[in-house]
Amino acid sequence: MTMELQLLRTRHPPEIFLQQLIELLQSEGVNISSKEFHSRIDKLPGDDRLLLAVEGELLYGYAHLRIAHDLIDSDTAVVVSVVVREDRRRHGIGSLLVAAAETWARQSGRSRLLLRTDVVRTGAHAFFVALGYEGSSTQLEFIRHLSD
Repeated sequence: MTMELQLLRTRHPPEIFLQQLIELLQSEGVNISSKEFHSRIDKLPGDDRLLLAVEGELLYGYAHLRIAHDLIDSDTAVVVSVVVREDRRRHGIGSLLVAAAETWARQSGRSRLLLRTDVVRTGAHAFFVALGYEGSSTQLEFIRHLSD
């Protein structure tokens, strides 16, 4: 029997995929414990969604989606992150996740979908351009660590 890739859109991922999501984040350099991951999931805004690319009980990738709620921009949905397991890249999974994100954005009444990626991820840049996305800005990010 051949399994088929499915996309699940959810607010709370099924238990079977939680550890795989943590491992996928860790493979991308995110230092996160199981406890912290569960806390972050619980604190996500109510209209955030996760798209999970799964085959049976295996998670191959995910996209985190958010509606922009701000004073400057009200017609945009945002792909907060999209990650595909390294051994499953170049199999169309990322394209499926982005297409599903576009559908979700339209269904949410948005006319634009914004994707951000780090300047060093040139492979991701080429991927998004190949999907028809255009570079729209160059930004610097400033962080100040606040300690007690």
